[in-house]
Amino acid sequence: MNKTTIIAIAEKDIRATFSSKKVWMPMVILAVVLCIIFPAVFSYIGLHTELLNQSSDDLKKPIEKVIQNFPAEEMKNTLASLPTMGEKVVYYFLNFMLTPFFLMAAIVNSMVTSSNSFAGEKERKTLESLLFSPLSIKDLFLGKVLASFIPTLLIVFSTFILNLIVINLITYPFFNQILFINATWLLLIFWVIPALVLFNILLNVLVSSKVKSFQEAQQFGGMMVLPIVGILISQVTGLFFLSPFILFLIGAGFLLGNALLLKVMTKLNDRNSLFESQIH
Repeated sequence: MNKTTIIAIAEKDIRATFSSKKVWMPMVILAVVLCIIFPAVFSYIGLHTELLNQSSDDLKKPIEKVIQNFPAEEMKNTLASLPTMGEKVVYYFLNFMLTPFFLMAAIVNSMVTSSNSFAGEKERKTLESLLFSPLSIKDLFLGKVLASFIPTLLIVFSTFILNLIVINLITYPFFNQILFINATWLLLIFWVIPALVLFNILLNVLVSSKVKSFQEAQQFGGMMVLPIVGILISQVTGLFFLSPFILFLIGAGFLLGNALLLKVMTKLNDRNSLFESQIH
């Protein structure tokens, strides 16, 4: 493994990503809209207007039922003690329903960069020159993975910090506590999302090396969004909640999956198979 070569490949791909506004602008906009603008607007409306407080019983009853059946006693008491329906809904949304939004942004952004790794080289007719070079296939794959991993995490971490500042400026006068600085959120951002992003990138880079076009790679990678939709539904309905223990297990599971994917990548991909995918 040649670290200099891997870093050079990663730097080349990262420069290509950020040199095109068509690539990086949608990534940033998606993260900002999903993880900052939408929750900020929702929080402001819920806390500074009477819209949620004047909601019908059809909305209030299921919310109260979820609070009553909440598995964590401390959180249940906190929700029950909030004086208005608006505060309860906003507090619940920010602590539980917002987590899938960060997962969604991380998956979609990593899918965009990683799907473009080999498929993009094929479309630009530049893969042949890479394969004719003395680069090892392992170094080539690791460089492509690193080139997707770094921008995605940079956007996720930056978004989380901005979200932490903006949302707490809106909510602190009502809740008298700083949100997102707890075990659940810290495990999500710094444990689960990096492991998930790496898993998604490895999977998409593997697929990208086998398909002919960027669009084909993205279509396959889009399937990773489906579990996030399931998590969102479960959080809304109260079927299950992402506790710190569950998040730790999810992160550990993805790390195991990453190790298995790395083994698969090294076995299935060699110079000849990449040449064949370039031709056919």
